[in-house]
Amino acid sequence: MTGSRPRITADMVDERLSQLLPEEARALTTAEHAYRAAAAVLAGFDPTAIRPVDLDPDPAVRDSLADISEPAIGEGGRPELRLRDSDRREAIASLGGPAAVRKALAANPDHPQGSVQDALTGYLTGSALPLAQQSLTELLATARVVDWIDGVIPDLPSQEEVKGHIERKQLLAPLARLVGEHFGGRDAILNELADHVRGTAATVPLLLWGPGGVGKSTVLAKFILDCAGEHATERLPFIFIDLDHPGMLAQEPLSLLLEAVRQLRIEFPGLGPAEERFRSGWIRRVQAPDFDRLGYAVLEPSVGSRTTPDNITASSTLLTAPAERARLYRDFTRFLAHNLPHRPVLLVIDTFETAQRQGPEALAELWRMFEQLARRSPLLRVVLSGRAEVDQLTRSVQVPPFDREAARGYLTALLTPDIAPDPADIDALIDLVGGNPLSLRLAADLLGSGGRADLADIRVEATQARVAGDQVQGWLYRRVLDHIEDHDVRKLASPGLVMRRITSGVIRHVLAACCGVDVPDDSRADELFDLCGQEVSLLARAPDGALEHRSDVRRQLLPLLRHSELPKVLAIHRAAVQYYCGQAGLVDRAEELYHRMSLGDSMAALDARWVPGVEALLIRSLDELPPAGQAYLAARSGVTLAPAKLRQVPLAEWGRHAEVQVAKLLSLGDAIGAATVLTAHPSGSASSRLLLLESRVRAELGDDGKARALVALSRHRAAEEGDGETLLEATYAQAVSAMELGEARQARRLLMEAARLATPQDEPLMPLRIELARCQLARQTHSSTSARRAVREAREMLAELIDDRRVEAVSRDPALLLSLTAAVGDLRPELVWQTLRVIGLQELSTGQRSRLAGALERWGALERWEGPRTTPARGIEPRRMGEEVARSGSWKRWLADTSPALLASSLTALSATGGSAAIAAVLRLIYQQWLDARASRDRTNRPG
Repeated sequence: MTGSRPRITADMVDERLSQLLPEEARALTTAEHAYRAAAAVLAGFDPTAIRPVDLDPDPAVRDSLADISEPAIGEGGRPELRLRDSDRREAIASLGGPAAVRKALAANPDHPQGSVQDALTGYLTGSALPLAQQSLTELLATARVVDWIDGVIPDLPSQEEVKGHIERKQLLAPLARLVGEHFGGRDAILNELADHVRGTAATVPLLLWGPGGVGKSTVLAKFILDCAGEHATERLPFIFIDLDHPGMLAQEPLSLLLEAVRQLRIEFPGLGPAEERFRSGWIRRVQAPDFDRLGYAVLEPSVGSRTTPDNITASSTLLTAPAERARLYRDFTRFLAHNLPHRPVLLVIDTFETAQRQGPEALAELWRMFEQLARRSPLLRVVLSGRAEVDQLTRSVQVPPFDREAARGYLTALLTPDIAPDPADIDALIDLVGGNPLSLRLAADLLGSGGRADLADIRVEATQARVAGDQVQGWLYRRVLDHIEDHDVRKLASPGLVMRRITSGVIRHVLAACCGVDVPDDSRADELFDLCGQEVSLLARAPDGALEHRSDVRRQLLPLLRHSELPKVLAIHRAAVQYYCGQAGLVDRAEELYHRMSLGDSMAALDARWVPGVEALLIRSLDELPPAGQAYLAARSGVTLAPAKLRQVPLAEWGRHAEVQVAKLLSLGDAIGAATVLTAHPSGSASSRLLLLESRVRAELGDDGKARALVALSRHRAAEEGDGETLLEATYAQAVSAMELGEARQARRLLMEAARLATPQDEPLMPLRIELARCQLARQTHSSTSARRAVREAREMLAELIDDRRVEAVSRDPALLLSLTAAVGDLRPELVWQTLRVIGLQELSTGQRSRLAGALERWGALERWEGPRTTPARGIEPRRMGEEVARSGSWKRWLADTSPALLASSLTALSATGGSAAIAAVLRLIYQQWLDARASRDRTNRPG
């Protein structure tokens, strides 16, 4: 072809590469070998102190190590150098064995120490512990070392083996932390759990319930470790799900069962392929486009459309429609039957109060899951742990405080011999604080900071103050604070409970002024932060280095602080908002929003500061917020609040929460569930927005007459309220209703009115909906020259409206995107490619494959390698696609053998190649056929 670029051959590449290589590799000197050998056996080294093996120091050669090393931060935060992986492998290969390694280590006896160095030494000398005997820290070090020296040391474990052991340790580590070193008593509860697991018949869930801090999670962790831990003789398959953990949604069973199969795969690595089939199969299933549901873009009111993205954050949460869940439960029980036959499997759901807070609908769905799982998998044993009994069928067991003997043993184990009181005084202390494990732990912390002399004062003050019940923990905590050595840290500690995270910046700019502490500069703030970090009985270090209050302590004591020092609490919230407003990053924005919600900021103020992603960082604090804040966060996160909680919030917040829930339920085809949400409407006149919402639910339930009446009332009320947005949507909804009734003149009049109302709106999608409705209205007219002209003019006007800004905006509404693609994808091919990216494809029919194969064959005959190319995630770039087709034998065969998801992502790569317009045209017709098929089914199923 004229003007084409010269063809690049393999010989040309080889010649070019040869020019980049040195003419002759220089041999290393003896000194260079010696220094490299020393650096190779060290995880990291001090460039000024490293010594060669069997040679005197040579500063020039030593300094040259920097050219083949990388700067690193060693354990303890020390700066060091680390030999590059390739040079390390080469040097180790030349050492000759463990004796040479020991000699190289001996040359540098003062080398930096740590877990990574221990692992490197162990594997180089053949003295490393088996993976099963390594701690989590040791396994993480092993993973790094294996990455460094894989291929040069024989019998090295593979990365997959190391990863498997790390995952198992990480699965068990939270349970081990709960149990700690001082577990005692609880024999009765442990026996109840054992009886439940050993039962031979299908059982109802066992519920362990009791107040916070009583030790429910701890006794469950102890039981699991005894039955499935490292020292168990025959490991019990278990699943431990904490509903407080981000991503675990009580109202979405798929989130729980995906986590269940993940944990079982970690416990039994041979389940890897089965877990992958279950996980990928269900992810594909819930992500596959539902063209029946997507076909409603124009033929139903648009209420709820503004919930994306304004009212609810886009989420990667996988949602299953109610009709799909029976299949989900069947697939899960088949997974158990095929992979763990004839074995009891323990399913523990902790912090079950999270599910209880979401109301009876969430509990009902969970019990439907439990019942179906029990019926299909009678050896599955379900244990729940929460703070209150459940109004469902369970075997309920209350977890009591420790009895005297257990409390005595627990408290004695917590205390070191030098501060332990005599038995009589321990009994007196138990009489004072009770048998709650959290209270006992705080009492032990208090004795540890104050010693024996403090015990008499504790009893006298408690008796005079008549401290009892939940007040005990607050009183003990304050006494622990009184014994903090540093005066300023002591003043910061209790008010600091208001903050979810404590950093040097928080101490200086938020807490200092509110607590009366002088923090003049960052240096003093850093000093106080380090001192706070030493109070390990109160604070723990987060992964990013910030300090966080112990969750059990904060959960119990924050309400007491609000009750006793509300003005100071509010002042801290206000200072926190001001501080975090000036910070950047998702974590900082989440903290700002937490404090704004705690202060009761308006929805408009919260909306202005909301960014996608913060909901995952905030949802664990839902219970700490006032009712309006809970409703706002629940709506943003897609979480359902219990009706009792919703009755406490203002009507506006209730309406937003209801709108989000109804939109979600309708998208899943659960109109009955959506109607249930609306029945909880607080007393008072319904707003125009809620009337419009109810009209959509009525339409979904088949009550078209009631739906039309509600739309009319919504339009009238929106005009009275001055709610322009709802007035526009109600007018549009009435136009759609008129179209469905065949009232073309009325529909045209209402669409003109909607277009007039939409003019001043800054909402990019409604004009597209209106013009799309006009296109469909024109098509409903009997075929004639004027009708065809009207359709053409409507399509051209719609195509003119679709600019780059609207293409991006419409991507957030897949139903509208699909309808626009079918309507004007030939005039705007970019819509076709965007639909392919956002919605994807379903299985193609034989005829569709033939037409698409023909377009691809014509595309393949063109010069398609010129110009820019883009490769989608998980797709196949154009050149590789040709190779795949060559192996398949034809485009038609390749289309038949390729999954819809991979096909969509691969075809997307063709959008920037020559000849792609013909492919887009065929894809647009395929989308139109799917929508037409859905419309045909609707006509067939319509009554009368």
